[in-house]
Amino acid sequence: MFLKVDPQEKFAYVFADAFMLSYDLFTDQVNQINKTNSIVFGNSYGSCTPYAFDLKNDWAAVVGFHSIENYSRSKQCLYIFELQPLRIINVSAIDENDIQGTERTSYTQDYKMSLSINPSGTTIAIGDGQLNKVTIGYMSGNESFRFVSKFHEISESENWNGFGHSISWLNDDETLAVLMLKSTNNSSMKSEIQVYKNIFLNRTHDSIVPSFVIPNNQQTLSGIQRSNSRRKFSFRRIRTRSNNLLIQVKNGDIVYIPSADAGFCSMKLVLTNSLNLYVMQPRPCVSGSFKNTSGPGPCMICPPRTKNPGNYSAIQCRPCNATAFCPLGASDEVNLTDFNSYNQTFSYPDTPIIDDYDDLLLLKFFSTNMKWNCLIFTPLFWTLMATILCLMVWVIMFLTKRRRPTLIDIYRQRAKTVFKHTDLIGEGERWIGGLVSIVIFTIIIYCSIFAIFYFSSYPIEKAEAVDKACDNNQRNSKFDNALQLPLPEPDGTYWKIFDMLNKQPFTMTIHLVNTRAQCNDIIAERNRRTGTPLSRVETNCTLSTNNVSGSFSFGLPTHKSFVRVGINGPYFIGALRLCLHGKSYNETEDYAVHELHELDVCTLFYANNQTIARSTDFVVRLIKVINITKPLNRNDRTSYGGIWAPFITYTDILSDELYFAEKGEYLRYSSKQQTINIHFEEEIYFVQNNQAPIIRRGALFFHTVLFSFSLIEIFAMIFLFYKLWFHPIHQRIQRPQDDLAIDVSFFLVLEIFYIMKQ
Repeated sequence: MFLKVDPQEKFAYVFADAFMLSYDLFTDQVNQINKTNSIVFGNSYGSCTPYAFDLKNDWAAVVGFHSIENYSRSKQCLYIFELQPLRIINVSAIDENDIQGTERTSYTQDYKMSLSINPSGTTIAIGDGQLNKVTIGYMSGNESFRFVSKFHEISESENWNGFGHSISWLNDDETLAVLMLKSTNNSSMKSEIQVYKNIFLNRTHDSIVPSFVIPNNQQTLSGIQRSNSRRKFSFRRIRTRSNNLLIQVKNGDIVYIPSADAGFCSMKLVLTNSLNLYVMQPRPCVSGSFKNTSGPGPCMICPPRTKNPGNYSAIQCRPCNATAFCPLGASDEVNLTDFNSYNQTFSYPDTPIIDDYDDLLLLKFFSTNMKWNCLIFTPLFWTLMATILCLMVWVIMFLTKRRRPTLIDIYRQRAKTVFKHTDLIGEGERWIGGLVSIVIFTIIIYCSIFAIFYFSSYPIEKAEAVDKACDNNQRNSKFDNALQLPLPEPDGTYWKIFDMLNKQPFTMTIHLVNTRAQCNDIIAERNRRTGTPLSRVETNCTLSTNNVSGSFSFGLPTHKSFVRVGINGPYFIGALRLCLHGKSYNETEDYAVHELHELDVCTLFYANNQTIARSTDFVVRLIKVINITKPLNRNDRTSYGGIWAPFITYTDILSDELYFAEKGEYLRYSSKQQTINIHFEEEIYFVQNNQAPIIRRGALFFHTVLFSFSLIEIFAMIFLFYKLWFHPIHQRIQRPQDDLAIDVSFFLVLEIFYIMKQ
């Protein structure tokens, strides 16, 4: 039996299995119908068993089961009644299929149904919690004859259980609240309320998804007192009035969610009195969200390129600077360059193509880089400068010889003496050979300076390339590398650096970028691979000055573990940066130096214009990198440098955007915790990089001196060829011309003498 008062509070109506009645609250008059067990449906009579009903000012709708075929079968039907006077207008079958047996023709509390008429009376919603569906009926007709023109079903048995246990329309003809007893979407509640908007006549089954659910990560019921903390909440029924939502909890508590104005959300749960009445008080929208309409639901996420710090009521989100990092759900503007990724380990370079010192000296004379700042460092440039200087000296010496000034001639003779003493080519015979020797000295000095710098360009970790400014990575190093297994030495021992790497403790730092999550909202737990249960990890948390980003650190005693981080609250995270740190130390032995390098690696993760997924899995693969550096001097120690090379990647997807697009945007607000799962894996192999010098000190000195003497001998040979071949030929060509000039002069003198004599 059901009892309800009409909206005008003039009549009370009772619907039972065998009768219906109306009671005038002012005149105490009763109007009763005792023929509900003999209602015509189709071609047969049958009884009506009501399970739920709702009414408007002048008509009512009752949902129940109608027995047919001598009470052997039943059918789910919708009855339309006129209230004044009380009479049946229409009966419609909700489902075409009949139900075998008579178990539905008598009311049982195990089978729950609900019914609600929208405020304008144009649509009826029928909930069937056992069949896990809600049926929408669209009304047609007029005041004297109303009927349902079409039924439309909402159901999803895969994720819902008890869907439609209680339903109610909000103060909107197209907004429906549906109570679901059990949901797999929310693990902290036994039931939830799904709110559907814009339920039109032509909506398809697959396109109807909730707009939001209650409770959600903004509107939680964690403040309700429970005698048993492990017991989950369960709702009994829901009611709405003027866009306000009232929830009856099965333990007797009442939760009132008032309609919040635009820019606000009813989210703070407050116990008003001892009757267990809880009221959710409005608060401004959380960071990264806004709300442009009034209602009992949560705030919606800010679009990309907009922001909301959460310090004020946001009807719309504010635009961001064009260069700032403002993804979906941004709390404020962030400069993403402050959270760059960086690495410590890089691939070893290949051994230079020219790894012979003699070939390298010859190559330096013919540089292919024509940049001015590079040409001045080539031997050809300095040879040219020395040649120009020698030519200038020769011109000065030539001019002073022609004019023969008395004072300068003394200095000229002294200069000739000096140049003769520097003549390496003519062995002190000619002063011009001294000028040429200056050019040779310039080349030798350049080669000596280059040898010093080339010798000092080893190893790669401590010295730069010889011509780094000219994009030349030539250095005194040869390299090779390979993947190796950590096998023992013949005596059964392992390298010391292996033990140092295995014992290095790690500290992980996680940066939460563009979020308002606070330090007390973060929980980190660790689980070892041996199956040890999760244990709480102590974190060191810091927030940025503008409270728009934060970071927290925790120690990792082992290199093979699993860490789960939970961020509680309705916060959106724009980007994540995972960093791994480890301290350095070294040990020295008689034959080797073992140096464990400091570990400092960070990797930034973000999805363009999206938020980080509500649950994200990362894998950190750890690879040992051992650099073996042979000594430059044979008596020095071999250096063993060890460092970890972490490769941090996410295993599935970084954003839930595709999931929300397929399953519904409401899921973005359903989870009260965002989780980050990090798996650490150590690879069995390691990378071995070997480095050795191309040439050592003794060989470098010998080859440089040999090159210098070879250069002197080359110029001496050129001068010798000049003395033996070119100079005699030149003298022979020059001598006939001199004899002819003497003969011509003699005849000219005789001719002049003869003329004067006449």
